[in-house]
Amino acid sequence: MCEGDGEVRISTPDGSEEIAERMEQTNRMVDILSDIIEFRNGESGSHVRQIRRITELLLREYRRRNDDCVLSDGDIMRISLAAAIHDIGKIAISSEILDKCGKLTPEEFSIIKDHTLIGVDMVKELAADSDKPLVKNAYEVCRWHHERYDGSGYPDGLVGEEIPLSARVVGLADVYCTMTADRIYKKALDHDTVIRLILEGKCGVFDPELLECLKAVADRIAVL
Repeated sequence: MCEGDGEVRISTPDGSEEIAERMEQTNRMVDILSDIIEFRNGESGSHVRQIRRITELLLREYRRRNDDCVLSDGDIMRISLAAAIHDIGKIAISSEILDKCGKLTPEEFSIIKDHTLIGVDMVKELAADSDKPLVKNAYEVCRWHHERYDGSGYPDGLVGEEIPLSARVVGLADVYCTMTADRIYKKALDHDTVIRLILEGKCGVFDPELLECLKAVADRIAVL
């Protein structure tokens, strides 16, 4: 297993240039989709880069702590890529709801929650010529990144490890990124405040082991 804090790199045997090129093309496609999502949601370009990097850091720390963890560098790369399009379903949500400054009504919040299922449908449509493990990770992340460890999340109310690791990690990274960013409806909070609120359970219930991972990499997240 290859450990490290830099970008994930996959070593391929001689004659595998085609595989490497395909992965590079997949990366570019995800970048394009990410730009579209950011433009639609009024987010800065740094948001997608940040959530990808935090996802990678958390996964690497999780693997380091678990001797029986079977995550490969390729797995970490694919989940980090999938993290970039976790909110792709929001493309189909009206700007009147996405950009609303006041509190959402129950009906509006129900529409917002549908972005998880819309995202899954979009992933299926895009999957024809895609890397199959990446499609699986994208499905997990899009559908379940708002699930919470105690079953209080949506859309399916999954509990604990019923939630795939990919979605548990991206859900945690997404909360951090959202709370530390300015939005039309709120101001950003500073890094230390957000880490404290997450660890105190003020932002939902997350996998306790991933919270330990978050504490371990918090200083590296602060400088992203």
